[in-house]
Amino acid sequence: MKASKFLLRIFTLLLVAFVFSCEREADDEAPFDQADQTRKSGLVARYAVNGNDLSLINSGPAASGFFNQARQNEFWNFFTNLIPADARSVMKELELFADADDGTAAYVSAIDQNDLSVWEMGHNLDFVWDRNNQFVPGETAYTSVHEVAHLLTLDHTQVNVTNGGCNNFFTGEGCSTSNSYINQFYNRFWSDIFDENQRIRQDDFDGYYQFYQKYRNRFVSEYAATNPGEDIAESFATYVMGDAPTGNSIAAQKVKFFDDFPELVTLKNQIKANINFDVNLGNILGERSKRFTSQTGAQPRF
Repeated sequence: MKASKFLLRIFTLLLVAFVFSCEREADDEAPFDQADQTRKSGLVARYAVNGNDLSLINSGPAASGFFNQARQNEFWNFFTNLIPADARSVMKELELFADADDGTAAYVSAIDQNDLSVWEMGHNLDFVWDRNNQFVPGETAYTSVHEVAHLLTLDHTQVNVTNGGCNNFFTGEGCSTSNSYINQFYNRFWSDIFDENQRIRQDDFDGYYQFYQKYRNRFVSEYAATNPGEDIAESFATYVMGDAPTGNSIAAQKVKFFDDFPELVTLKNQIKANINFDVNLGNILGERSKRFTSQTGAQPRF
């Protein structure tokens, strides 16, 4: 009798251990913390930038959950592995934010309007990860190259801060120098249509879409048609991320424009060498087209 009770106890302990072990294995298949999958909107974090190094300035309400420190680091490692440091030397602050309803994937802005040698860059992490919480390397790379193009064409080596008296293209930040990338781009591709473009209100996406449709063979995307600054950035991103154009449309000429500058050819080749993922430029531009046309009364083309 005592032996039977002893064996029963042993069997019971083994059964409990087996059940507990199975439950642990089942738990391991799910995220350890379900809150890790929660995507919050708002500021994620702001950092000071020194080359490849980040120093936290402040965190925001969206820093916990899905856009945690590990994912912030994942984005930054992707960005710094893609873009050579000397192409982003004027970038001194980084803002990471999350807003699925905001059509802004990223931006750059001079930190001091009187000093175009120091800039901040912002990235909307809701476009870096898709709705299935998967990292999106292709469009993230395109967006990053687009924003770096702004730094390269608007910084203190290209534009002088001025309150007036500008005989070259005025970027908004200042007066572009005669030999600057953007002034040459403007003179070649925009001088005959700029006044028409400027009559469109900045919040009139239908107006910009109609302008794009009118001059469609001149632009690589709808967004490029909003102003010369966005046009040169979109054209440069297409230059880096796509294949060399074979036609001779004005849009193709804009992409080939950068071949006139050896330093930009070198930068393109450096970035291309850093791309270790598939790139489908048509899909990337298609997604950007959807976001643009969603703000108009037009139906998306894709």
